[in-house]
Amino acid sequence: MYKRYKAIVFTPSMDSEKTGIRYAVIDMESGEIVDDAQGYGYKSAQKAYAGWAYKHRDKSRDTEKAAKEVIISKWIKENRTFVRLLDTLAFEIIKGSHAPEDKVDASFVRKLLEENGYKDLPFSAHDLYKYWKNGTVFNRKRKEKFSEPGSNRKNA
Repeated sequence: MYKRYKAIVFTPSMDSEKTGIRYAVIDMESGEIVDDAQGYGYKSAQKAYAGWAYKHRDKSRDTEKAAKEVIISKWIKENRTFVRLLDTLAFEIIKGSHAPEDKVDASFVRKLLEENGYKDLPFSAHDLYKYWKNGTVFNRKRKEKFSEPGSNRKNA
């Protein structure tokens, strides 16, 4: 966290007996409150720091991440046999068919890529693993669509 900012105990504008202890982020030099969760305060100092960091992150990295997801998505569509193999092996590991110390992580994906001759990819095994673990963009959008309040369907 920036050394210039600090999370402090904050008294929100509403009834503090109902809300309990709350935190806000202040500028250490001026003493000014720079983030107080729209007057409500954060429930913990950690949440205050996380909120401040999110609001002041480097937004150019968001576009880089989206571009990388497009590249990975295209690669997955072109290499479905590899993804099926990854799915099958991950299922077997989770089911317990492999050794107890085996687990599905980025190093597992890296080894699997190397064993199947995939080298010099435009993304890392860790990026592929994160994308694969969270599901495709289509599945994520579908989950978000059907998890909205008032939707007729249950989570897909």
